[in-house]
Amino acid sequence: MTTPPEAPRKTMLFDDAVLEKIAGKAAMNVPGVLALQGNLIENLSDRLTDGEQPQIGVSVDANQERQTVALELTALLAYGKRAEAIFDQLVDQITRDVKTMTGFQITQIKLRVKDLLTKEEWAQAEAKRAGKKPKKES
Repeated sequence: MTTPPEAPRKTMLFDDAVLEKIAGKAAMNVPGVLALQGNLIENLSDRLTDGEQPQIGVSVDANQERQTVALELTALLAYGKRAEAIFDQLVDQITRDVKTMTGFQITQIKLRVKDLLTKEEWAQAEAKRAGKKPKKES
């Protein structure tokens, strides 16, 4: 009688950038999160590219062995909205997306609110970033 072959040993690792990207894209799907902001160099790099770098403003501390990750995000939020409610939605969305795509458990999410912007302030900031003049609302 022959013994069946052993199942192959499997290991899958995720680069920090992948976890940052998932968290960044998830955060941008939360109403009230206007943008994620990185450090000065990340922000400059974002302006020199197409601006599609979802990992900007997200830092991770991952433990590949335990499949856990702690996240820190820096964001601009909508003025007049309840920041705590936005944060709760952000935590739910990121936790769900990271778990679904990687199997990792979130151990901590820290949100640093860099600014609260009105619709007008946000429109001006976006227009400036795009090199356009903002539209005046009547």
